[in-house]
Amino acid sequence: SSKNTAVEISWKERLKNGLKKTHQNLLSNLEELFLSKKDKLKKEELFEKLFELLISADVGVSTTDLLIEKVKLSLNKEDFLNYEKFLELLKIEILALLQTPFENKSGTIEHIKYHPHVVMMVGVNGVGKTTTTGKLAYKSFLRGKKVVVGAADTFRAAAVEQLSIWAQRAHAEMIQIKDSQDPASVAYEAVKSSLQSGADICFIDTAGRLQTRNDLMQELSKIGRVIQKARPNAPHEVLLVLDATTGQNAIQQAKVFKEVVQVTGIILTKLDGTAKGGVVLAVATELGLPIRYIGVGENVEDLEEFNSEEFTNALFMNP
Repeated sequence: SSKNTAVEISWKERLKNGLKKTHQNLLSNLEELFLSKKDKLKKEELFEKLFELLISADVGVSTTDLLIEKVKLSLNKEDFLNYEKFLELLKIEILALLQTPFENKSGTIEHIKYHPHVVMMVGVNGVGKTTTTGKLAYKSFLRGKKVVVGAADTFRAAAVEQLSIWAQRAHAEMIQIKDSQDPASVAYEAVKSSLQSGADICFIDTAGRLQTRNDLMQELSKIGRVIQKARPNAPHEVLLVLDATTGQNAIQQAKVFKEVVQVTGIILTKLDGTAKGGVVLAVATELGLPIRYIGVGENVEDLEEFNSEEFTNALFMNP
């Protein structure tokens, strides 16, 4: 119990550190406005500044408009001059936006309904997809799950090598087909092997691809169809990995991927060291998909299931 508490505390601290730049960019500048104007601050001036800061944090125009409208409706005439009250109201509305109906439902690790539970990992180049796949496999192993990973990123030898290292850590069987460039074949064999070995969960790592390349995107759809042949109703999860530092571009990527494969959840990586953590708000409100996990670093402990209350507290630097 004490060990779990220590891990929980360290995660909260890592999350705070990861969101520090976003906090400074958004809330420190907001506080400076209140301190400089004091009782001379005008409501229009406050909301213009808030709009500017939210946009710079990559919250996005539509989500920013929505958030500001909610704050205006809840704001008393006197409260906009009180920084503490205004901050508390802003926090309440941000949390409300993040608390989607999907939160903490059907997590790939905690709520496995099928055996094997097949998870297809997708995303563009460079978002940390293979590393994230490895971390999820390792976390599954720590929870006592038997894991199979499919190295369907057949175009990048480094990805296969990287996934192999993670598979060893997770005591997982790794499926790769030598001299084969067909990722769908790897995915098929990985699912079949999972069925034969009685595995709990099967992760399929696919190649990173540009969302503008229609041929590569359609290949993802093919992989999905082939997986279904090996295991009806699979994949049970299609997790799209997005790089938080790319801001609104990540939203556009997600929209394209949703058109090609049935994305079931989002993983946001690289929240550490960016002032664009507001993209989490945009993802939660614009995509209609749950945020499953967020990442704030390279270590396995730096990837955790998304919790809206934890995230909001970390953004506001609350305990």
